[in-house]
Amino acid sequence: MTTLAADGLRVAQGRSARAYVSAWPAIRPVLVFRSALLLLVIGNLGRVPIGSAGAKDAPLLFNDLLVLAVLAAGLLAGIRARTWRIDAPALLAIVFGAVGAVSAILGASRFGLTGIQLVFSLAYLARWLAYFGIYLVAINTLRAADVPSIWRALESTILAFAAFGILQSIFLPGFAQLIYPDMGWDEQGRRLVSTLLDPNFAGGLVMIGLLVELARMAAGAEVPPWKPAVLAIALLLTLSRSSVLAFVVGCLLILAVRGPSRRVLRLAGGFVVLSLPFAPLLLGFARNYNKLIFDASALGRLESWLRGVTVFADNPVLGVGFNTYGFVQRAYGWDFGGMARFGLDGGLLFIAVMTGLVGLALYLGVVGTVLARCRRIWRDRARSAEDRGLAIGVAAATVATLAHSVFVNSLLFPFIMEVLWVLWALTFVLRAPEREGGTAPPGPVVASFGFAFRAPLR
Repeated sequence: MTTLAADGLRVAQGRSARAYVSAWPAIRPVLVFRSALLLLVIGNLGRVPIGSAGAKDAPLLFNDLLVLAVLAAGLLAGIRARTWRIDAPALLAIVFGAVGAVSAILGASRFGLTGIQLVFSLAYLARWLAYFGIYLVAINTLRAADVPSIWRALESTILAFAAFGILQSIFLPGFAQLIYPDMGWDEQGRRLVSTLLDPNFAGGLVMIGLLVELARMAAGAEVPPWKPAVLAIALLLTLSRSSVLAFVVGCLLILAVRGPSRRVLRLAGGFVVLSLPFAPLLLGFARNYNKLIFDASALGRLESWLRGVTVFADNPVLGVGFNTYGFVQRAYGWDFGGMARFGLDGGLLFIAVMTGLVGLALYLGVVGTVLARCRRIWRDRARSAEDRGLAIGVAAATVATLAHSVFVNSLLFPFIMEVLWVLWALTFVLRAPEREGGTAPPGPVVASFGFAFRAPLR
């Protein structure tokens, strides 16, 4: 009798909580999503330092608050729907986050991290999980009909980012120093940095948008030529060799999937012809910043990679811990040059350094399942040109970002992480079969805590 009464009380409490939430004003998550994506253009201009460890700041970004708003809207929607889905990439990402936490805790004892340093490191893992939460909210609240509006919001943001960057490159040299004169940003002169205040990260963001636009054009979707033209100009003005190389890698994937596209070739030919008069100016621009030679920046990356390989070889299974690399370098006795180096140029090498072979396998599993999903979409001839083009673009942008991250730590950069999680989620929404009155596809229930947690097989 006591057990039955307790069960009845829990059921009543659950119903009461759902009734309380149901009384709140309904907020459409798709509107919060679109608003957050449009405000992504603020970038690093909304940056407030709230803590530090050594020489490493831990800023609170305005974009972090937008992400929390998306998560809150998604949580309320999940409580109302009483269903929360976890697909294969999400499940792998959750396990990856757990491995990152365990590796950080174990690494703290091995490398003598203080409690504050461990909390500092785990705070960055919390940010990673928060941005991953965007993916969970998207796959649980968005419908296939929402995909065009979400893409338009993201496209508008990247175009605005690029357009402002072009003006900044012409009229506002040294933009990072104008905005934050005391924060030690690298001198970039007239290179395009836009609101991210870094040409390599700016190039990575523009590159993602440009690849999706070209993929959509190659698939037959209607794309005004001025959009990829603006993005291409912005990409060149970053003078980011890593971004240009990554763009080439993405283009090769598009070419492998679609073959030569007349529309894309005409656009590229026209862009080259119109750019020829400006070629000497662009070459001089690149020469002034030593972007036509193997310079100290490239040598620094080689040294960074070698250090990363050394640390990984010493800690191959679980790595040194999420975001502990700056403290670990100090334990190895390496010079920081006045600033703790928490990042590592190396892309997947950095994932392996932080979380070992276990974390690397899980991260590759996330990327691999997303790429497989994209392939199923673009091979489906019943799909529209927009759907197939978006899937090809997401795959190209993903592979290109992996290439880009070899030279700059873009895999863990919040603004690029957010864009990738959103694009990856859109491919899930395109694949998920619509049901009357909701978007939940059939799948086995893996857990139940007041909601039905569903894990679609694909």
